[in-house]
Amino acid sequence: MNISAAIAPFINYCHAERHVADSTLAKYQECLDCWLMPWLGETAIEALSRLDVLRLRQAMVDRHLSIARQYSIVMCLKTFLKFCRSVMGVPCLDPAGIALPKRPAPEVVYLDNEEVRDVLDAINMNTFAGARLRALVELLLSTGLRISEALSLTRDSFEADSTEAEIVGKGKRKRHIFFSRRCRLWVRHYLSRRVDDAPALFVTTGYPVRKFQRADVGRFFANLRRKAGLQKPLTPHILRHTYCTNLRNNGADISHIKDLAGHQSIHTTARYYLGKDKNILRQVVDNCLRYEVATTTGNTHGNSI
Repeated sequence: MNISAAIAPFINYCHAERHVADSTLAKYQECLDCWLMPWLGETAIEALSRLDVLRLRQAMVDRHLSIARQYSIVMCLKTFLKFCRSVMGVPCLDPAGIALPKRPAPEVVYLDNEEVRDVLDAINMNTFAGARLRALVELLLSTGLRISEALSLTRDSFEADSTEAEIVGKGKRKRHIFFSRRCRLWVRHYLSRRVDDAPALFVTTGYPVRKFQRADVGRFFANLRRKAGLQKPLTPHILRHTYCTNLRNNGADISHIKDLAGHQSIHTTARYYLGKDKNILRQVVDNCLRYEVATTTGNTHGNSI
C-alpha cells in the first residue's frame, strides 16, 4: 500500500478514535497536502526509508522553512507512521528513529502590570462589545485559558457565582480553573447587558445571536492594542503567557503552573517559564535545596556529603 492510500484512514483515526482537536487535525491535513503527499505519497509504506525522510528534510531546508514549520511536518510524519504500525499492522520505518528538529527556546512575550492597566483602560465600557471584551480579557488574565477554552464556556457558572469550573482542554484533558473575584465582577457586568438566553458565555451582537468564534476575536485585540498604544503584540495567548508568568514571578511551583495551564508535560511548562530569568532560577535553587548547615553550637559530627 502506498502512503497516499493510508492518508484517509489516518485522518479518520485521528478524528474518531484519538479525538484530535479540529485545529490539530487541520494542521495534519495541511502538512500532508503540502509536503508528505507530494514528496512521499507514491512510496510504499513498507519501503519508506531513512534516506527518503532525509531527502524530505533536505527539501525543507532548501526552501528555508522555519524550524517550527519543519517540526510540524516531521511530527505529522511520525504520528502517521505510528498509526501505520500500531493500527494497520504495517511493518514500516520506526518513527522513534526519526529525530525532530531542535527548536530554539521560545521567546515568551507577556504584559507587565503597567501594560495590563493600559489595555484595560483602553476598553470602551459604554458599549456591549466593550463590556464583552473586558469580560474576556479579565477571564484570560484570571485563568490563563486558551482562547478556544474560554469561548467554550457557558454562562451557568457565572450566573451561579461559582468560583471555579471544570473544563475539558487541549488533548481532551480535564482540569479545574479558578475565577478571581475581579473576574467574576466583570463577567457578571457583561452578562447583565445580555438580553438573550443563549447558553454560551460569549456571544455576538445582533439577532439571532451566535456563539463568539475564534475568528471574531483577532480584530478586537488588534484594535485594542492600537488604542492602548502597546509596542508588544496583543493576543489572547499573550494574556495566557501573562497569567503563567505572574504565577512564576510570585513563587508558584512549576508543577502547579503546569496543572493550572493544562500542559500535558512539565517539560513544556519549564521550557516556557522556568529558564528565562536567572533570579527565578536562583530562587528555585534556594527554595528546593535547603541544606542544614552545621554551626559551632550544633552537631558537627554528622557524616560528610
